[in-house]
Amino acid sequence: MRDRGQFVSFSATRLTCFALLAAMEHDMRVSIQEYLGDQSVDDLIPTDRIVKANARRVRDGLSATSDLPGLLAYLDFAESYEALASKAADLPQDLRASLKILAPSAARTVAIRNRVAHTRPMEIDDSSFLVDLAKELSALTSPYWDELKAILDRLSADPSFVLGLTISLPADPDNGPQHNLPVPDFDETGFFGRQGELRRIMKAIKGAYPVVSILGDGGVGKTSIALKAAYELLEDPKQPFDAIVWVTAKATILTPNEIRRINGAIETSLGLIGSAAAELSGLDDAADPVAEVLAYMENFRILLLLDNLETVLDNRLRQFLLELPMGSKVIVTSRIGLGIENPVQLAPLADDEAARLLRALARIRDVRQLNELDQPTVELLARRMAGHPAYIRWFVAGVQSGRRPEDLLGNNELLLDFCMSNVYDYLSEDARAALRSMQVLAGAKNQAELAFLNDFTASKTQAALLELLTTNFTAMSSQTSGESLDTGYELSDFARQYLDKHHPVETEERNWLLQRSEELRALGIEMAAANTASPFAPTSVHVRGPGDFHAAGLLRTAIAVAFTDPGAALEHCLEAQLLAPSYYEAWRVEGFVRALSRDQGGAQAAYDRASELAPNSAAVLFHFGTFLLDAVGDPQRALELLQSAARNEPSSSEVAGQVAWAQFCLGDMAAAITAGTGVATSRTASSNHRRAACVLTLRATQSAVGQLRSIRQFDEAVEYVESGVELAEEVDSRLIEGEAADRLIALRNVSAALAEQSVDYAAAQAAQFVARIDTVLGRNASFENRRTGIIHALVVDKGFGFVTAGKARFFFHISDLRNRADWDSLFEGAHCVFEPAQTPKGARAKRVRLVEV
Repeated sequence: MRDRGQFVSFSATRLTCFALLAAMEHDMRVSIQEYLGDQSVDDLIPTDRIVKANARRVRDGLSATSDLPGLLAYLDFAESYEALASKAADLPQDLRASLKILAPSAARTVAIRNRVAHTRPMEIDDSSFLVDLAKELSALTSPYWDELKAILDRLSADPSFVLGLTISLPADPDNGPQHNLPVPDFDETGFFGRQGELRRIMKAIKGAYPVVSILGDGGVGKTSIALKAAYELLEDPKQPFDAIVWVTAKATILTPNEIRRINGAIETSLGLIGSAAAELSGLDDAADPVAEVLAYMENFRILLLLDNLETVLDNRLRQFLLELPMGSKVIVTSRIGLGIENPVQLAPLADDEAARLLRALARIRDVRQLNELDQPTVELLARRMAGHPAYIRWFVAGVQSGRRPEDLLGNNELLLDFCMSNVYDYLSEDARAALRSMQVLAGAKNQAELAFLNDFTASKTQAALLELLTTNFTAMSSQTSGESLDTGYELSDFARQYLDKHHPVETEERNWLLQRSEELRALGIEMAAANTASPFAPTSVHVRGPGDFHAAGLLRTAIAVAFTDPGAALEHCLEAQLLAPSYYEAWRVEGFVRALSRDQGGAQAAYDRASELAPNSAAVLFHFGTFLLDAVGDPQRALELLQSAARNEPSSSEVAGQVAWAQFCLGDMAAAITAGTGVATSRTASSNHRRAACVLTLRATQSAVGQLRSIRQFDEAVEYVESGVELAEEVDSRLIEGEAADRLIALRNVSAALAEQSVDYAAAQAAQFVARIDTVLGRNASFENRRTGIIHALVVDKGFGFVTAGKARFFFHISDLRNRADWDSLFEGAHCVFEPAQTPKGARAKRVRLVEV
């Protein structure tokens, strides 16, 4: 690779550290020569250290030596310190004392020296640590640190003198892969913060993806973190690369007063790849740079870093990245995503990190106006700059150049141009329309909201958002919606400022967007009201908040057309699911539509998905349980779901009634009677729910009594009759009509039979219950003529049959049934309730109701 050596420019921070380290090393060598110079070199310096020092001499064009003066100049900090420390007993007392001061800091000092000598990124506080150590050593009255004292005096008088220094510390060859990495812009402050993002980048580099992109706004720190990752790879003994190549297409730099064009900047993708080829081969005239770079990357494991890619992004570059050979990798930094990579989105600095950067820059650059600010003010300024590193650096540089802080904060148009230039033009019209809706309507919006506001389909909305995310105009955030997370999208602070200054929304479009927003709000209010009125109706759609309004509207349409056009209904469900993937109602309604079409497998899968998204939603549990109970015939699982719904919504009589029905279907009549009685006697339940609960409770009572009679457990049967009688006496008399009254009539008949079958107390109780039932039924004269009977001699193909009651025999036709659906359930021997009537053709049963359990 091409040697960069002498062309590297260093920060004042690194040069200050070099000056202090070089002075320390000089003073230690002087002490070694003066106080230990008469000792044998072999006793003073270990053999391996002598070998290393001579290797350094040879690299400088000198011959090997065994003389102490010739070796001393090529000992590094650690080796010089070790030589003095190993012979501490032979040193003056004051010098020994200074070595004790140095001892706790030696390891960190060596680490800083290695970063300086090997051009590794500096860390935060490296410079301040060395300055503090140097001051502590130079404060000693002894003469052992004269050079260090002199350097500190020069730094105090003229800190800029270090800019004329050239780093030349004794160092061994760098054992890492060959590289041409530049000194990063964070060299003066050190790299801090963003450890999570750095770990993600390092993991991605070592992972399976051949291309890793670091995406973010201009000036957010993409280049810095890419360089930090590359330098960490140099120190990693397990890193897999033979060489690391850095190429940048950066075309402009930001100064306090202008955006300055970089002379000779790379302007095409071919130029970028050609620059990489030149770095790898050392030649500037490759005939086919793309083929040459790919050949290098096939034969060697190359990590290629392409910086500021958005300025040269085209199909040629994408094709190059698609052809990368195995083993080599590419890292790109860009404001625009490629769509073929493993992307890492770089957000602004956290508030505390931004404040630390501002404080560090002000201290290092000695910007007194900022250094004198208290911490709350520094934190406020950092927040005003939205944690944007370029903004903070530009701000500090501006104050340093004499501009007022308030002017820089109030007019950042230059910065916005630098950060957002060339990106807006990359967007499609749909993406720009989505941006305009975010400009007008502040706050995070999910896909469904953006689709409604812009009158987009789900696919069009997703395509626009993908563009905006890859160009970093928008940021994603997770919002809690009920029991799940919903993804919201909103403009980044820089994007909003840039758009408002350069692309304001026209008045006509602004008014249209505001009107659409109001329409969406009105839709949501209407649907929320409907759901509140009937929360467990299958046609009600629950909305968690404004983000659900549009998707809920689509689902309402799906329900409306489900009976006539289930295919169209499912299309509406799918659209809602695409727009709001975490919205459980989109799957619950799909289950409803599929159940209507008798697609039980599809319905169950949809209900399962809804319950995964909202495991604690009483409505979802209720509808899923009802489906399993009525359509699938799985009462056990249905009961589990319905009981969960009841725990989450204990006040719902509708849920409690369905629990009772599930218990009835499972044959647990005692539980069904208890649950049904609770609903029937509730003061808050609707009359319809109470009426249905009465019917179910009496039916369960019939069933329990019938089972106990069949095994001649008459005492227990009478106890169940009592529960039915007490229910009939307790509830509103208006509920004892229709089927409830007929079930009570059937129970009266059974109770009368029990009075004859049982003995003693049970017989007396059964007879008493007959009288009590008669009292309840006597409240309504229409029940006086109704009798119980048994179906006999059905003629199904002719639609008629007979009912026997005692010795009497009554004809009935299908038209005499109170519920024509009962015809399919009739069988000979089934119990019924009817009104006897005399007709010219004989005795006839009218208003027949099947009361078989």
